[in-house]
Amino acid sequence: MDVILIGQSNIVSRRVLPALQSIPEVDGIDLATRKASDSAVGKSWTHGAVYEDYLDALIRTHAKLAYVSVVNSEHERWVEAALRNGLHVIVDKPAVLGYDRAMRLVELAAKVDRCLTEATVFAYHPQIPMTKRIFAEAGCRPTRVAMVLSFPPFAADNFRYRRELGGGALWDLAPYVAACGRIFFESEPSVVRGSVISSSESVETAFSAIATYDGERGLISLCGFDTAYSNNLRVLGPSISVELDRAFTTPSDYTNRLTVHRGQESDRIEVPKADSFALFIKEVIDRIERHDWKQLTSDLLADARTMDGLRTAAVAP
Repeated sequence: MDVILIGQSNIVSRRVLPALQSIPEVDGIDLATRKASDSAVGKSWTHGAVYEDYLDALIRTHAKLAYVSVVNSEHERWVEAALRNGLHVIVDKPAVLGYDRAMRLVELAAKVDRCLTEATVFAYHPQIPMTKRIFAEAGCRPTRVAMVLSFPPFAADNFRYRRELGGGALWDLAPYVAACGRIFFESEPSVVRGSVISSSESVETAFSAIATYDGERGLISLCGFDTAYSNNLRVLGPSISVELDRAFTTPSDYTNRLTVHRGQESDRIEVPKADSFALFIKEVIDRIERHDWKQLTSDLLADARTMDGLRTAAVAP
């Protein structure tokens, strides 16, 4: 299957392109970038065609799958354009800026019979299903999730500090909060509370969130980009808990370890190296080939609904 990249973001260069190159099912890789006139880009790209105009690229490409990786405020426009030109679509998180917009695109994807999914790839690293399996083997299920995803500030010119481009910690990091609850509780929250902790001149730079789920289950999180680096997830149940470091942005060459607590005893379990981007994209391609992508689209919509609830709670006066 040929793939086209819409945008040449940092994450595309660092993670998406290497992942695509590692997947046998991926043939050509076209690139649409507004940097195409830069001779260095044009001369170094050997994977497929290079386009400078996004719409022209979507019309002319032979790719079946588009990976949209542009600033957050442009996701909706280029996802829609890709769908209307007959492509299946993966879009970086946040997929779009609001549940109503997500619903409109999901309805369009259904109308044109194309897959639409959001790249919350951390769920595809083997450490996540391994954590769920540990609970299953213990005969219980998770009832609490605690997560911290926070890191130092970006460069001053980063789009995440510009509200008109979809910046702010809530748009950037709330997708992890929404996905965590969905993954470990397999449902959407009944109640979501949130609070902005810190802000720059135009956007929030850190927030906290508490989500309650049916069955006396709950999630708590601290997220932002104004502290020292922390990337931690702890999943608790009645008789067991599992702690993961580097849970959300695990490098493909990193051997991670789970810390499993059972009463007063603790074990460390090694997790094999894995490329979560490659595993996610391969899963999407497999589902496209089977015409079985309904769950991927449902997950996008569920997370968009949770994020709307969190944003409303966090920014309420």
